[in-house]
Amino acid sequence: MSGRPVRVAIASPDRLVEQGLRRMLAQQAHRVVVVEETSRLVDVVLHDGPADETPDSQLRRTGAAWVPLQVGVEQIVMMVEAAAHPSAAGAEAVGLTGREVQVLALIAEGLTNQEIADRVYISINSVKTYIRAAYRKVGVNSRSQAAIWAMQHGIVRRD
Repeated sequence: MSGRPVRVAIASPDRLVEQGLRRMLAQQAHRVVVVEETSRLVDVVLHDGPADETPDSQLRRTGAAWVPLQVGVEQIVMMVEAAAHPSAAGAEAVGLTGREVQVLALIAEGLTNQEIADRVYISINSVKTYIRAAYRKVGVNSRSQAAIWAMQHGIVRRD
């Protein structure tokens, strides 16, 4: 990636997690820089809550992308960069339907299947069907891989 490092905030109730992440990410200072949670200059927020937990609303209002911490450091940095700098390649290239794009975007936001179903007014079984189809089309096998793909291809929703 070229240009300035991506500005990252860490949303963790555990001080040790935050300190550990700061140390690990300091080794990637040419790619990412940690800023305070309250900063309006946040590109991406790392959060360590459960996958089905909605991120804190104060940080959500920053408009920053959210990246879960259930992955390794290299994946975190890749997800941070992808969230901050989505590519122009769109979902059309792989034949995703509008609903599949919507579901992938909601996965990237960290919503559970039930939350997705509630948000878009479809059954949880329909959500699962859209997820399977989208995973097959984009060549991923997990939610974190799907989130990375969605970020890299510019379909992440920003509220």
